[in-house]
Amino acid sequence: MYDFIMEPKNFEQKLSNPEVFIFPNLKDQVGEIERVAQLYAPQNEHDFRENFLEASKQGQLVDLTEDLWSKLENTDSYDIKSGDWEKIEEYINFSNIENGSNRDWNDLKQKIEQGQQVDAPIILKYDDTFHLVSGNTRLMVSRALGKTPKVLIVEM
Repeated sequence: MYDFIMEPKNFEQKLSNPEVFIFPNLKDQVGEIERVAQLYAPQNEHDFRENFLEASKQGQLVDLTEDLWSKLENTDSYDIKSGDWEKIEEYINFSNIENGSNRDWNDLKQKIEQGQQVDAPIILKYDDTFHLVSGNTRLMVSRALGKTPKVLIVEM
């Protein structure tokens, strides 16, 4: 459906200095991008989606600051305390029941603890709004681990 491969602008640097959070593969996030398009541009989802994908090429990975994290819409992650795995379990179980999915956050926790690479969460900056496009579980696990995640901010 979408024929593009996204790599960070400084791809060579990433190879020599690996980070846990890497530039996300947007092909894997098409469903989430479409959900956001329905929310922000219900009359013109296609153009919004295409503009989002184009703007993402200009996006950069940045540390998610406490200030931005506190302003971020549609995420449960800011309420997570260090080591609060029970709260994550509650959120994931509720989400799995509500969405009919079977997400497991333990694998993600292990990957982050071991320094394995995972896609950075994606945030849409739209006017003065910061909307989480994808990565709620990654943010919750990062918060519980006391780690500052890198995120991709897409400005539109």
